[in-house]
Amino acid sequence: MSFRDRSGGFAATIVWTFILYAVLTAAAALLTRFNHGIALIWLANGPLLATLCRTPPRRWLPIAIAAWLGMVCAVFTAIGIRLVAMPVALVDVGEAVVAAALLRHWRVSDTLFRSVRTIPAFVAACAVATLLSGLPGAVLAAETLHLAVLQVWSDWIIGHGCGLLLGTPLALVVRRDEGAWAELARPGRGGAAAGAALLVAATTFGAFWQSTLPLLFLPFLPVMIATVAFERVGAAVSVVIVATIGGLLTIAGHGPVMLMHGDAALRLQVFHFYLVVMFLTALPIAALLVQRETLVRALAENEARYRLLADNATDIMLTFDPDGTVRFVSPAVREIALYEPEALLGTSIIDLIYPEDRARVRAIYAAGLATPERSHAFEFRAIKADGTVSWFEGNSRIVVDANGAPDAIVCILRDLEGRKQREAELERAAASDPLTGLLNRTAFRRRVDERLRGDDPPGALALVDLDYFKLVNDVHGHATGDTALLVLADLLRTNLRAEDAVGRIGGEEFAILFAGRDTAAAVAICDRLRDLLARTLIPAPHDCFSITMSAGVMPLRRDLSVDALFSRADEALYRAKALGRNRTERAVGAG
Repeated sequence: MSFRDRSGGFAATIVWTFILYAVLTAAAALLTRFNHGIALIWLANGPLLATLCRTPPRRWLPIAIAAWLGMVCAVFTAIGIRLVAMPVALVDVGEAVVAAALLRHWRVSDTLFRSVRTIPAFVAACAVATLLSGLPGAVLAAETLHLAVLQVWSDWIIGHGCGLLLGTPLALVVRRDEGAWAELARPGRGGAAAGAALLVAATTFGAFWQSTLPLLFLPFLPVMIATVAFERVGAAVSVVIVATIGGLLTIAGHGPVMLMHGDAALRLQVFHFYLVVMFLTALPIAALLVQRETLVRALAENEARYRLLADNATDIMLTFDPDGTVRFVSPAVREIALYEPEALLGTSIIDLIYPEDRARVRAIYAAGLATPERSHAFEFRAIKADGTVSWFEGNSRIVVDANGAPDAIVCILRDLEGRKQREAELERAAASDPLTGLLNRTAFRRRVDERLRGDDPPGALALVDLDYFKLVNDVHGHATGDTALLVLADLLRTNLRAEDAVGRIGGEEFAILFAGRDTAAAVAICDRLRDLLARTLIPAPHDCFSITMSAGVMPLRRDLSVDALFSRADEALYRAKALGRNRTERAVGAG
Protein backbone atom coordinates (compact mmCIF):
# COMPACT_ATOMS: atom_id res chain seq x y z
CA MET A 1 0.00 0.00 0.00
CA SER A 2 1.39 3.42 -0.96
CA PHE A 3 1.66 6.44 1.30
CA ARG A 4 -1.26 8.05 -0.53
CA ASP A 5 -3.41 4.97 0.09
CA ARG A 6 -2.57 4.94 3.76
CA SER A 7 -3.23 8.67 4.05
CA GLY A 8 -6.55 8.28 2.24
CA GLY A 9 -7.60 5.50 4.59
CA PHE A 10 -6.77 7.58 7.65
CA ALA A 11 -8.70 10.54 6.26
CA ALA A 12 -11.72 8.28 5.82
CA THR A 13 -11.32 7.16 9.44
CA ILE A 14 -11.44 10.78 10.61
CA VAL A 15 -14.53 11.51 8.54
CA TRP A 16 -16.36 8.40 9.73
CA THR A 17 -15.40 9.16 13.33
CA PHE A 18 -16.96 12.63 13.01
CA ILE A 19 -20.16 11.26 11.41
CA LEU A 20 -20.65 8.29 13.74
CA TYR A 21 -19.91 10.26 16.90
CA ALA A 22 -22.34 12.97 15.81
CA VAL A 23 -25.10 10.48 14.93
CA LEU A 24 -24.76 8.49 18.17
CA THR A 25 -24.63 11.71 20.21
CA ALA A 26 -27.80 12.99 18.58
CA ALA A 27 -29.55 9.62 19.08
CA ALA A 28 -28.60 9.54 22.74
CA ALA A 29 -29.74 13.14 23.28
CA LEU A 30 -33.07 12.66 21.50
CA LEU A 31 -33.99 9.15 22.68
CA THR A 32 -32.45 8.55 26.12
CA ARG A 33 -32.80 11.90 27.96
CA PHE A 34 -35.56 11.92 30.56
CA ASN A 35 -36.66 14.71 32.84
CA HIS A 36 -34.23 17.08 31.11
CA GLY A 37 -31.26 15.15 32.47
CA ILE A 38 -28.22 13.71 30.70
CA ALA A 39 -28.39 10.93 28.13
CA LEU A 40 -28.82 7.64 29.95
CA ILE A 41 -27.32 5.51 27.17
CA TRP A 42 -24.04 6.70 25.69
CA LEU A 43 -22.80 4.41 22.91
CA ALA A 44 -20.69 7.00 21.08
CA ASN A 45 -17.48 6.18 22.94
CA GLY A 46 -17.66 2.49 22.01
CA PRO A 47 -16.83 2.91 18.30
CA LEU A 48 -14.34 5.66 19.20
CA LEU A 49 -12.50 3.35 21.60
CA ALA A 50 -12.54 0.58 18.98
CA THR A 51 -10.98 3.00 16.45
CA LEU A 52 -8.29 4.13 18.90
CA CYS A 53 -7.40 0.51 19.70
CA ARG A 54 -6.71 -0.08 16.00
CA THR A 55 -4.76 3.17 15.49
CA PRO A 56 -1.18 4.10 16.54
CA PRO A 57 -1.17 6.65 19.40
CA ARG A 58 0.62 9.24 17.24
CA ARG A 59 -2.61 9.52 15.20
CA TRP A 60 -5.04 9.74 18.09
CA LEU A 61 -5.22 13.55 18.21
CA PRO A 62 -6.95 14.08 14.80
CA ILE A 63 -9.41 11.30 15.62
CA ALA A 64 -10.18 12.79 19.04
CA ILE A 65 -10.68 16.25 17.50
CA ALA A 66 -13.06 14.76 14.90
CA ALA A 67 -15.10 13.07 17.64
CA TRP A 68 -15.16 16.30 19.69
CA LEU A 69 -16.39 18.30 16.71
CA GLY A 70 -19.00 15.63 15.95
CA MET A 71 -20.45 15.82 19.46
CA VAL A 72 -20.46 19.62 19.55
CA CYS A 73 -22.20 19.83 16.17
CA ALA A 74 -24.76 17.18 17.18
CA VAL A 75 -25.62 18.92 20.45
CA PHE A 76 -25.93 22.32 18.80
CA THR A 77 -28.20 20.80 16.14
CA ALA A 78 -30.41 18.62 18.38
CA ILE A 79 -30.68 20.74 21.52
CA GLY A 80 -29.46 24.19 20.64
CA ILE A 81 -26.29 26.17 21.08
CA ARG A 82 -25.00 25.43 24.56
CA LEU A 83 -21.42 26.39 25.27
CA VAL A 84 -21.18 23.80 28.05
CA ALA A 85 -21.29 21.15 25.33
CA MET A 86 -17.72 22.04 24.36
CA PRO A 87 -16.00 21.10 27.67
CA VAL A 88 -18.42 18.18 28.19
CA ALA A 89 -17.47 16.89 24.74
CA LEU A 90 -13.82 17.18 25.75
CA VAL A 91 -14.50 15.07 28.83
CA ASP A 92 -16.49 12.51 26.77
CA VAL A 93 -13.74 12.08 24.20
CA GLY A 94 -11.08 12.01 26.92
CA GLU A 95 -12.90 9.06 28.47
CA ALA A 96 -12.28 6.95 25.35
CA VAL A 97 -8.66 8.14 25.12
CA VAL A 98 -7.97 7.13 28.73
CA ALA A 99 -9.48 3.68 28.17
CA ALA A 100 -7.46 3.21 24.96
CA ALA A 101 -4.25 4.30 26.72
CA LEU A 102 -4.83 1.79 29.52
CA LEU A 103 -5.51 -1.04 27.07
CA ARG A 104 -2.35 -0.21 25.11
CA HIS A 105 -0.34 0.03 28.33
CA TRP A 106 -1.60 -3.42 29.32
CA ARG A 107 -0.78 -4.66 25.79
CA VAL A 108 -4.21 -6.03 25.00
CA SER A 109 -5.48 -3.43 22.53
CA ASP A 110 -4.35 -5.41 19.48
CA THR A 111 -5.85 -8.68 20.70
CA LEU A 112 -8.97 -7.39 22.43
CA PHE A 113 -11.73 -10.06 22.59
CA ARG A 114 -9.56 -12.58 20.73
CA SER A 115 -8.87 -14.38 24.00
CA VAL A 116 -10.64 -14.63 27.35
CA ARG A 117 -7.78 -13.02 29.27
CA THR A 118 -8.33 -9.67 27.51
CA ILE A 119 -11.91 -9.26 28.77
CA PRO A 120 -11.08 -8.49 32.45
CA ALA A 121 -8.54 -5.90 31.26
CA PHE A 122 -11.19 -4.33 29.02
CA VAL A 123 -13.74 -4.13 31.84
CA ALA A 124 -11.13 -2.61 34.17
CA ALA A 125 -10.08 0.00 31.57
CA CYS A 126 -13.71 1.00 30.97
CA ALA A 127 -14.39 1.26 34.71
CA VAL A 128 -11.32 3.45 35.37
CA ALA A 129 -12.02 5.72 32.38
CA THR A 130 -15.68 6.14 33.33
CA LEU A 131 -14.92 6.94 36.95
CA LEU A 132 -12.27 9.49 35.96
CA SER A 133 -14.49 11.24 33.40
CA GLY A 134 -17.66 10.98 35.46
CA LEU A 135 -16.82 13.56 38.11
CA PRO A 136 -15.85 16.53 35.89
CA GLY A 137 -18.61 15.58 33.43
CA ALA A 138 -21.20 15.40 36.21
CA VAL A 139 -20.09 18.75 37.68
CA LEU A 140 -20.38 20.49 34.31
CA ALA A 141 -23.75 18.87 33.45
CA ALA A 142 -25.23 19.36 36.93
CA GLU A 143 -24.30 23.04 36.94
CA THR A 144 -26.00 23.56 33.59
CA LEU A 145 -29.06 21.34 34.18
CA HIS A 146 -29.50 22.40 37.83
CA LEU A 147 -29.44 18.80 39.07
CA ALA A 148 -27.73 17.04 41.97
CA VAL A 149 -24.10 16.19 41.17
CA LEU A 150 -24.30 12.72 42.70
CA GLN A 151 -27.39 11.82 40.67
CA VAL A 152 -25.79 13.04 37.43
CA TRP A 153 -22.52 11.25 38.30
CA SER A 154 -24.45 8.01 38.92
CA ASP A 155 -26.29 8.32 35.61
CA TRP A 156 -23.02 9.19 33.84
CA ILE A 157 -21.18 6.15 35.19
CA ILE A 158 -24.03 3.77 34.31
CA GLY A 159 -24.68 5.21 30.86
CA HIS A 160 -21.09 5.70 29.81
CA GLY A 161 -19.77 2.52 31.42
CA CYS A 162 -22.44 0.33 29.87
CA GLY A 163 -22.00 2.19 26.56
CA LEU A 164 -18.30 1.39 26.49
CA LEU A 165 -18.85 -2.21 27.53
CA LEU A 166 -21.50 -2.74 24.87
CA GLY A 167 -20.45 -0.45 22.02
CA THR A 168 -16.73 -1.29 21.89
CA PRO A 169 -17.08 -5.06 21.36
CA LEU A 170 -19.80 -4.50 18.74
CA ALA A 171 -17.64 -2.05 16.82
CA LEU A 172 -14.52 -4.26 17.01
CA VAL A 173 -16.41 -7.35 15.89
CA VAL A 174 -17.82 -5.49 12.89
CA ARG A 175 -14.37 -4.17 11.95
CA ARG A 176 -12.24 -7.24 12.64
CA ASP A 177 -14.24 -10.24 11.59
CA GLU A 178 -14.30 -9.67 7.85
CA GLY A 179 -13.49 -13.35 7.35
CA ALA A 180 -16.33 -14.42 9.60
CA TRP A 181 -18.78 -12.19 7.77
CA ALA A 182 -17.60 -13.60 4.44
CA GLU A 183 -18.06 -17.13 5.76
CA LEU A 184 -21.79 -16.50 6.03
CA ALA A 185 -21.90 -16.47 2.23
CA ARG A 186 -20.72 -20.09 2.04
CA PRO A 187 -23.35 -22.64 0.98
CA GLY A 188 -25.46 -23.59 3.96
CA ARG A 189 -23.95 -21.04 6.34
CA GLY A 190 -26.14 -18.16 5.23
CA GLY A 191 -29.31 -20.15 5.79
CA ALA A 192 -28.10 -21.31 9.19
CA ALA A 193 -27.24 -17.72 10.14
CA ALA A 194 -30.68 -16.49 9.04
CA GLY A 195 -32.31 -19.26 11.08
CA ALA A 196 -30.27 -18.36 14.17
CA ALA A 197 -31.14 -14.66 13.74
CA LEU A 198 -34.82 -15.51 13.32
CA LEU A 199 -34.74 -17.65 16.46
CA VAL A 200 -33.16 -14.80 18.46
CA ALA A 201 -35.68 -12.32 17.08
CA ALA A 202 -38.71 -14.52 17.75
CA THR A 203 -37.59 -15.37 21.29
CA THR A 204 -36.81 -11.73 22.08
CA PHE A 205 -40.17 -10.57 20.71
CA GLY A 206 -41.96 -13.23 22.76
CA ALA A 207 -40.11 -12.27 25.92
CA PHE A 208 -40.59 -8.48 25.54
CA TRP A 209 -44.10 -8.33 24.06
CA GLN A 210 -45.61 -9.38 27.35
CA SER A 211 -45.17 -7.60 30.66
CA THR A 212 -46.54 -10.12 33.14
CA LEU A 213 -43.71 -12.69 33.41
CA PRO A 214 -40.00 -12.05 34.22
CA LEU A 215 -38.68 -13.66 31.01
CA LEU A 216 -35.49 -11.63 30.59
CA PHE A 217 -33.51 -14.89 30.75
CA LEU A 218 -35.31 -16.33 27.72
CA PRO A 219 -33.26 -14.66 24.91
CA PHE A 220 -30.01 -15.90 26.47
CA LEU A 221 -30.45 -19.41 25.06
CA PRO A 222 -30.77 -18.46 21.36
CA VAL A 223 -28.00 -15.88 21.80
CA MET A 224 -25.71 -18.61 23.14
CA ILE A 225 -26.72 -20.90 20.25
CA ALA A 226 -25.85 -18.18 17.75
CA THR A 227 -22.56 -17.52 19.56
CA VAL A 228 -21.54 -21.18 19.47
CA ALA A 229 -22.48 -21.43 15.79
CA PHE A 230 -20.97 -18.16 14.55
CA GLU A 231 -18.64 -17.06 17.37
CA ARG A 232 -18.13 -13.28 17.78
CA VAL A 233 -20.23 -12.37 14.77
CA GLY A 234 -23.07 -14.49 16.13
CA ALA A 235 -22.78 -12.82 19.53
CA ALA A 236 -22.70 -9.31 18.04
CA VAL A 237 -25.63 -9.79 15.67
CA SER A 238 -27.71 -11.50 18.35
CA VAL A 239 -27.19 -8.69 20.85
CA VAL A 240 -28.06 -6.09 18.19
CA ILE A 241 -31.30 -7.98 17.50
CA VAL A 242 -32.13 -8.15 21.20
CA ALA A 243 -31.24 -4.47 21.62
CA THR A 244 -33.38 -3.39 18.68
CA ILE A 245 -36.48 -5.46 19.41
CA GLY A 246 -36.23 -5.33 23.20
CA GLY A 247 -35.33 -1.64 23.22
CA LEU A 248 -38.24 -0.58 21.01
CA LEU A 249 -40.71 -2.65 23.02
CA THR A 250 -39.28 -1.35 26.31
CA ILE A 251 -39.61 2.28 25.13
CA ALA A 252 -43.19 1.44 24.04
CA GLY A 253 -43.96 0.22 27.55
CA HIS A 254 -43.74 -3.53 27.01
CA GLY A 255 -41.47 -6.25 28.37
CA PRO A 256 -40.34 -7.76 31.68
CA VAL A 257 -38.61 -4.50 32.62
CA MET A 258 -42.05 -3.01 33.16
CA LEU A 259 -42.40 -5.24 36.24
CA MET A 260 -39.88 -2.99 38.00
CA HIS A 261 -40.96 -0.16 40.26
CA GLY A 262 -39.44 3.02 38.95
CA ASP A 263 -39.61 5.57 36.18
CA ALA A 264 -38.84 5.11 32.50
CA ALA A 265 -35.27 6.30 32.98
CA LEU A 266 -34.52 3.55 35.51
CA ARG A 267 -36.11 0.92 33.30
CA LEU A 268 -34.03 2.03 30.31
CA GLN A 269 -30.85 1.84 32.40
CA VAL A 270 -31.76 -1.65 33.56
CA PHE A 271 -32.38 -2.74 29.97
CA HIS A 272 -29.05 -1.25 28.94
CA PHE A 273 -27.29 -3.11 31.75
CA TYR A 274 -29.13 -6.29 30.68
CA LEU A 275 -27.66 -5.99 27.18
CA VAL A 276 -24.19 -5.48 28.59
CA VAL A 277 -24.46 -8.59 30.76
CA MET A 278 -25.74 -10.59 27.79
CA PHE A 279 -22.89 -9.49 25.54
CA LEU A 280 -20.20 -9.94 28.17
CA THR A 281 -21.58 -13.44 28.78
CA ALA A 282 -21.49 -14.33 25.09
CA LEU A 283 -18.08 -12.77 24.35
CA PRO A 284 -15.96 -15.08 26.55
CA ILE A 285 -17.69 -18.07 25.00
CA ALA A 286 -16.95 -16.72 21.54
CA ALA A 287 -13.34 -15.99 22.52
CA LEU A 288 -12.94 -19.51 23.90
CA LEU A 289 -14.30 -20.95 20.66
CA VAL A 290 -11.86 -18.85 18.62
CA GLN A 291 -9.00 -19.97 20.85
CA ARG A 292 -10.15 -23.55 20.51
CA GLU A 293 -10.28 -23.32 16.73
CA THR A 294 -6.87 -21.69 16.67
CA LEU A 295 -5.46 -24.43 18.88
CA VAL A 296 -7.11 -27.16 16.83
CA ARG A 297 -5.72 -25.65 13.65
CA ALA A 298 -2.25 -25.31 15.18
CA LEU A 299 -2.40 -28.86 16.51
CA ALA A 300 -3.44 -30.16 13.10
CA GLU A 301 -0.57 -28.32 11.45
CA ASN A 302 1.90 -29.52 14.07
CA GLU A 303 0.57 -33.06 13.73
CA ALA A 304 1.02 -32.91 9.96
CA ARG A 305 4.57 -31.59 10.34
CA TYR A 306 5.33 -34.16 13.01
CA ARG A 307 3.98 -37.00 10.88
CA LEU A 308 5.95 -35.79 7.87
CA LEU A 309 9.14 -35.62 9.91
CA ALA A 310 8.47 -38.94 11.61
CA ASP A 311 7.72 -40.76 8.35
CA ASN A 312 10.89 -39.48 6.69
CA ALA A 313 13.32 -39.21 9.61
CA THR A 314 16.27 -41.56 9.85
CA ASP A 315 16.03 -41.49 13.65
CA ILE A 316 13.33 -43.23 15.65
CA MET A 317 10.63 -40.92 17.04
CA LEU A 318 8.66 -42.20 20.02
CA THR A 319 5.76 -41.00 22.14
CA PHE A 320 4.82 -42.92 25.25
CA ASP A 321 2.76 -42.51 28.42
CA PRO A 322 4.34 -41.71 31.79
CA ASP A 323 4.04 -45.43 32.66
CA GLY A 324 6.07 -46.32 29.55
CA THR A 325 3.24 -47.51 27.29
CA VAL A 326 4.12 -46.73 23.67
CA ARG A 327 1.61 -44.43 21.92
CA PHE A 328 3.45 -43.79 18.68
CA VAL A 329 6.62 -44.99 16.99
CA SER A 330 7.94 -43.81 13.63
CA PRO A 331 8.61 -46.15 10.68
CA ALA A 332 12.38 -45.74 11.16
CA VAL A 333 12.17 -48.39 13.91
CA ARG A 334 11.70 -50.96 11.15
CA GLU A 335 15.11 -50.27 9.58
CA ILE A 336 17.04 -49.51 12.76
CA ALA A 337 15.66 -51.91 15.38
CA LEU A 338 13.93 -54.42 13.03
CA TYR A 339 10.53 -53.99 14.74
CA GLU A 340 7.26 -53.36 12.97
CA PRO A 341 5.87 -50.05 14.33
CA GLU A 342 2.39 -51.49 14.89
CA ALA A 343 3.82 -54.33 16.97
CA LEU A 344 5.26 -51.88 19.53
CA LEU A 345 2.05 -49.90 20.15
CA GLY A 346 0.69 -50.63 23.61
CA THR A 347 3.90 -52.33 24.77
CA SER A 348 6.15 -51.04 27.55
CA ILE A 349 9.23 -49.11 26.48
CA ILE A 350 11.16 -50.44 29.47
CA ASP A 351 10.99 -53.96 28.05
CA LEU A 352 13.10 -52.86 25.09
CA ILE A 353 15.90 -51.48 27.27
CA TYR A 354 18.81 -53.74 28.16
CA PRO A 355 18.26 -54.91 31.77
CA GLU A 356 21.53 -53.48 33.08
CA ASP A 357 20.61 -49.99 31.82
CA ARG A 358 17.00 -49.82 33.04
CA ALA A 359 17.76 -48.35 36.45
CA ARG A 360 19.87 -45.60 34.89
CA VAL A 361 17.17 -44.74 32.35
CA ARG A 362 14.57 -44.61 35.15
CA ALA A 363 16.80 -42.17 37.05
CA ILE A 364 17.04 -39.92 33.98
CA TYR A 365 13.25 -40.05 33.62
CA ALA A 366 12.86 -39.02 37.28
CA ALA A 367 15.21 -36.08 36.68
CA GLY A 368 13.12 -35.12 33.65
CA LEU A 369 9.98 -34.93 35.79
CA ALA A 370 11.68 -32.34 37.99
CA THR A 371 12.60 -30.13 34.99
CA PRO A 372 9.98 -30.73 32.28
CA GLU A 373 10.96 -27.52 30.50
CA ARG A 374 14.33 -29.04 29.53
CA SER A 375 15.36 -31.78 27.13
CA HIS A 376 17.39 -34.66 28.50
CA ALA A 377 20.01 -36.61 26.55
CA PHE A 378 21.19 -40.08 27.56
CA GLU A 379 22.74 -43.24 26.15
CA PHE A 380 21.53 -46.77 26.74
CA ARG A 381 21.51 -50.23 25.23
CA ALA A 382 18.35 -51.63 23.66
CA ILE A 383 17.33 -55.08 22.49
CA LYS A 384 16.53 -55.29 18.79
CA ALA A 385 13.91 -57.58 17.31
CA ASP A 386 16.55 -60.16 16.35
CA GLY A 387 17.80 -60.32 19.94
CA THR A 388 21.00 -58.34 19.37
CA VAL A 389 21.93 -55.49 21.72
CA SER A 390 22.78 -52.09 20.31
CA TRP A 391 23.67 -48.70 21.74
CA PHE A 392 21.23 -45.82 21.28
CA GLU A 393 21.28 -42.13 22.08
CA GLY A 394 18.02 -40.67 23.36
CA ASN A 395 16.78 -37.08 23.58
CA SER A 396 13.52 -36.81 25.52
CA ARG A 397 11.18 -34.12 26.75
CA ILE A 398 8.29 -34.37 29.18
CA VAL A 399 4.90 -33.09 28.01
CA VAL A 400 2.79 -31.78 30.90
CA ASP A 401 -0.94 -31.16 31.08
CA ALA A 402 -2.69 -27.99 32.24
CA ASN A 403 -2.06 -28.92 35.89
CA GLY A 404 1.67 -29.47 35.36
CA ALA A 405 1.41 -33.26 35.66
CA PRO A 406 3.34 -35.40 33.14
CA ASP A 407 1.08 -36.43 30.28
CA ALA A 408 3.49 -37.95 27.76
CA ILE A 409 7.14 -38.29 26.85
CA VAL A 410 8.41 -37.47 23.38
CA CYS A 411 11.73 -39.08 22.52
CA ILE A 412 14.09 -39.25 19.54
CA LEU A 413 16.39 -42.28 19.38
CA ARG A 414 19.54 -42.51 17.29
CA ASP A 415 21.44 -45.72 16.64
CA LEU A 416 24.93 -45.39 18.13
CA GLU A 417 26.30 -48.80 17.18
CA GLY A 418 28.49 -47.39 14.42
CA ARG A 419 29.70 -44.58 16.62
CA LYS A 420 30.36 -46.90 19.54
CA GLN A 421 32.40 -49.15 17.27
CA ARG A 422 34.43 -46.19 16.07
CA GLU A 423 34.91 -45.01 19.65
CA ALA A 424 36.06 -48.48 20.65
CA GLU A 425 38.47 -48.54 17.73
CA LEU A 426 39.83 -45.14 18.67
CA GLU A 427 40.12 -46.19 22.28
CA ARG A 428 41.97 -49.33 21.27
CA ALA A 429 44.23 -47.29 19.01
CA ALA A 430 44.97 -44.83 21.79
CA ALA A 431 45.83 -47.66 24.17
CA SER A 432 47.72 -49.92 21.72
CA ASP A 433 51.23 -50.10 20.40
CA PRO A 434 50.92 -49.49 16.65
CA LEU A 435 53.38 -52.25 15.65
CA THR A 436 52.42 -55.16 17.88
CA GLY A 437 48.85 -54.28 18.86
CA LEU A 438 49.72 -54.80 22.54
CA LEU A 439 48.99 -52.22 25.22
CA ASN A 440 51.22 -49.17 25.03
CA ARG A 441 53.15 -47.89 28.03
CA THR A 442 50.40 -45.54 29.29
CA ALA A 443 47.62 -48.11 28.97
CA PHE A 444 49.70 -50.85 30.61
CA ARG A 445 50.58 -48.64 33.60
CA ARG A 446 46.87 -47.83 33.94
CA ARG A 447 46.08 -51.56 34.08
CA VAL A 448 48.66 -52.04 36.84
CA ASP A 449 47.22 -49.13 38.80
CA GLU A 450 43.68 -50.54 38.45
CA ARG A 451 44.92 -53.90 39.71
CA LEU A 452 46.51 -52.29 42.75
CA ARG A 453 43.30 -50.46 43.61
CA GLY A 454 41.13 -53.55 43.24
CA ASP A 455 40.12 -56.04 45.91
CA ASP A 456 41.59 -59.17 44.28
CA PRO A 457 45.18 -60.39 44.92
CA PRO A 458 47.39 -58.05 42.87
CA GLY A 459 49.77 -60.53 41.21
CA ALA A 460 53.22 -59.91 39.78
CA LEU A 461 54.91 -57.62 37.28
CA ALA A 462 57.52 -58.84 34.76
CA LEU A 463 59.65 -56.70 32.47
CA VAL A 464 60.98 -58.52 29.40
CA ASP A 465 63.74 -57.39 27.04
CA LEU A 466 65.09 -59.06 23.87
CA ASP A 467 68.77 -59.90 24.09
CA TYR A 468 71.18 -58.30 21.57
CA PHE A 469 68.29 -56.72 19.69
CA LYS A 470 70.52 -53.93 18.32
CA LEU A 471 72.66 -56.55 16.67
CA VAL A 472 69.58 -57.98 14.93
CA ASN A 473 68.81 -54.55 13.46
CA ASP A 474 72.41 -54.00 12.41
CA VAL A 475 72.85 -57.42 10.76
CA HIS A 476 69.41 -58.18 9.33
CA GLY A 477 67.82 -54.73 9.09
CA HIS A 478 65.02 -52.96 10.93
CA ALA A 479 62.28 -54.86 9.07
CA THR A 480 63.61 -58.11 10.46
CA GLY A 481 63.89 -56.48 13.89
CA ASP A 482 60.19 -55.62 13.65
CA THR A 483 59.50 -59.26 12.77
CA ALA A 484 61.32 -60.36 15.93
CA LEU A 485 59.18 -57.98 18.00
CA LEU A 486 56.01 -59.36 16.39
CA VAL A 487 57.12 -62.96 17.07
CA LEU A 488 57.59 -62.17 20.76
CA ALA A 489 54.24 -60.30 20.90
CA ASP A 490 52.40 -63.27 19.36
CA LEU A 491 54.16 -65.68 21.72
CA LEU A 492 53.12 -63.65 24.77
CA ARG A 493 49.50 -63.30 23.56
CA THR A 494 49.22 -67.01 22.83
CA ASN A 495 50.68 -68.33 26.06
CA LEU A 496 49.15 -66.02 28.65
CA ARG A 497 45.65 -65.95 30.14
CA ALA A 498 42.96 -63.50 29.09
CA GLU A 499 43.03 -61.81 32.50
CA ASP A 500 46.79 -61.18 32.20
CA ALA A 501 47.92 -57.98 30.50
CA VAL A 502 50.79 -57.61 28.04
CA GLY A 503 52.27 -54.35 26.79
CA ARG A 504 55.15 -52.99 24.79
CA ILE A 505 56.63 -50.20 26.90
CA GLY A 506 59.80 -49.44 24.95
CA GLY A 507 61.73 -50.31 21.80
CA GLU A 508 62.39 -53.97 22.55
CA GLU A 509 61.05 -53.94 26.10
CA PHE A 510 57.77 -55.64 27.03
CA ALA A 511 55.81 -55.90 30.28
CA ILE A 512 53.55 -58.61 31.67
CA LEU A 513 50.96 -58.26 34.43
CA PHE A 514 50.32 -61.68 35.94
CA ALA A 515 46.91 -61.18 37.54
CA GLY A 516 46.73 -62.94 40.92
CA ARG A 517 49.99 -64.87 40.38
CA ASP A 518 52.68 -65.06 43.04
CA THR A 519 56.33 -64.43 42.28
CA ALA A 520 57.28 -68.08 41.90
CA ALA A 521 54.53 -68.73 39.37
CA ALA A 522 55.47 -65.59 37.43
CA VAL A 523 59.16 -66.66 37.30
CA ALA A 524 58.19 -70.14 36.11
CA ILE A 525 56.03 -68.75 33.33
CA CYS A 526 58.77 -66.33 32.25
CA ASP A 527 61.24 -69.25 32.07
CA ARG A 528 58.81 -71.23 29.94
CA LEU A 529 58.31 -68.25 27.63
CA ARG A 530 62.12 -67.87 27.35
CA ASP A 531 62.45 -71.45 26.33
CA LEU A 532 59.67 -71.15 23.73
CA LEU A 533 61.21 -68.01 22.24
CA ALA A 534 64.69 -69.54 22.05
CA ARG A 535 63.29 -72.47 20.04
CA THR A 536 61.34 -70.23 17.65
CA LEU A 537 62.98 -69.40 14.30
CA ILE A 538 62.66 -65.87 13.02
CA PRO A 539 62.77 -65.46 9.23
CA ALA A 540 65.41 -63.14 7.77
CA PRO A 541 66.11 -62.15 4.13
CA HIS A 542 68.80 -64.80 3.63
CA ASP A 543 68.46 -67.09 6.64
CA CYS A 544 66.57 -67.78 9.85
CA PHE A 545 67.77 -67.08 13.34
CA SER A 546 66.63 -67.36 16.93
CA ILE A 547 66.70 -64.82 19.73
CA THR A 548 66.48 -64.93 23.51
CA MET A 549 65.05 -62.69 26.15
CA SER A 550 65.75 -61.67 29.73
CA ALA A 551 63.11 -60.92 32.40
CA GLY A 552 62.86 -59.26 35.80
CA VAL A 553 59.96 -60.10 38.14
CA MET A 554 58.55 -57.98 40.95
CA PRO A 555 55.47 -58.86 43.06
CA LEU A 556 52.75 -56.19 43.06
CA ARG A 557 52.55 -54.51 46.44
CA ARG A 558 49.86 -52.01 47.35
CA ASP A 559 52.25 -50.13 49.60
CA LEU A 560 54.38 -49.17 46.59
CA SER A 561 53.61 -46.82 43.73
CA VAL A 562 53.50 -47.92 40.10
CA ASP A 563 56.77 -46.08 39.47
CA ALA A 564 58.44 -47.90 42.37
CA LEU A 565 57.23 -51.29 41.13
CA PHE A 566 58.54 -50.63 37.63
CA SER A 567 61.82 -49.40 39.03
CA ARG A 568 62.37 -52.62 41.04
CA ALA A 569 61.33 -54.87 38.17
CA ASP A 570 63.71 -52.93 35.91
CA GLU A 571 66.55 -53.47 38.37
CA ALA A 572 65.87 -57.21 38.29
CA LEU A 573 65.88 -57.14 34.46
CA TYR A 574 69.23 -55.40 34.30
CA ARG A 575 70.65 -57.89 36.78
CA ALA A 576 69.48 -60.74 34.49
CA LYS A 577 71.33 -59.12 31.59
CA ALA A 578 74.42 -58.55 33.68
CA LEU A 579 74.47 -62.22 34.70
CA GLY A 580 74.64 -63.41 31.08
CA ARG A 581 71.16 -62.77 29.58
CA ASN A 582 68.52 -65.36 28.65
CA ARG A 583 67.46 -65.70 32.24
CA THR A 584 64.83 -64.54 34.76
CA GLU A 585 65.68 -62.68 37.95
CA ARG A 586 63.54 -61.73 40.89
CA ALA A 587 63.62 -58.26 42.38
CA VAL A 588 65.59 -57.87 45.55
CA GLY A 589 63.44 -58.81 48.52
CA ALA A 590 60.84 -60.50 46.29
CA GLY A 591 61.33 -63.88 47.92
